[in-house]
Amino acid sequence: MVAGIEAGLETILVLTGVTGKSEIDRFPFRPSRVVNSIADLVPEVTPQ
Repeated sequence: MVAGIEAGLETILVLTGVTGKSEIDRFPFRPSRVVNSIADLVPEVTPQ
């Protein structure tokens, strides 16, 4: 997250790892977006 934020990029937390949505507030650096699965991002990167 820190590298993305410092680079001015949109950061995305995918909730398929060890961090749960309820834990986000514990960290000083927060993602721009939170999604449940990488599959949620497929429509944004696939040509129409």
